[in-house]
Amino acid sequence: MSKLYAIGVGTGDNSILTLKAVETLQKIDILYCPTSKNDNTSIAYTIAKKYIRDDVQIKNRHFPMIRDKQKLEVAFNEIADEIKKDVQLGKEVGFVTIGDAMIYSTFIYILRKLKDEIDIITISGIPSFVDIASKTNFPIAFDDNAFVVVPATTSIQKLEEYIISFDSIVIMKAYKNYNDIIALIKKYNLQDNAIVVSNASLENEIILQGEEIFDKKNEDYLTTVLINKNFEF
Repeated sequence: MSKLYAIGVGTGDNSILTLKAVETLQKIDILYCPTSKNDNTSIAYTIAKKYIRDDVQIKNRHFPMIRDKQKLEVAFNEIADEIKKDVQLGKEVGFVTIGDAMIYSTFIYILRKLKDEIDIITISGIPSFVDIASKTNFPIAFDDNAFVVVPATTSIQKLEEYIISFDSIVIMKAYKNYNDIIALIKKYNLQDNAIVVSNASLENEIILQGEEIFDKKNEDYLTTVLINKNFEF
């Protein structure tokens, strides 16, 4: 029976895809690639393309980044229905996501709609905060530390509560409230306990730590902030 494979491709460096992800990319017939804009640019596809066969049918599909739930529902239903039809036609179908498919991924919307309709297998990928922590030797948590992972779309008041309450905080997609986040780092004097990374493992990667966190402007969508009160650079 044909299946839908959700394939996490990591953060940008195509050498850190798992062997299972590569094997799965090699056997699919159709690959869905989510785009956030209408220019058909998929970061996930760019990362994975080295491992994709030439005869695979690529379907770039736009996932609107809007708050209108009704419009979102229409867009997700259309894509989910298309994927379902492809699987039912006997095709092995893939869906690539940056990072891991189960962490703030567009695929989760598809999963919720199709989990009872077709067979779905998820291939885990390395999320940005794990990749960043490893490459910079910045531990996320150790001993009895508690840590929390939050999207930057969380209200700044809630985010401040997390910073007060947790030893370690991971803030993902920190582009909308970036200036407010940096202000909180300054307020609680956490610049030596924090690292800001944009476009992890991509050619335009930026890593900021210490006082330089306050000096650089940042509007990149793929920005992750790590804070650990129990670790200093």
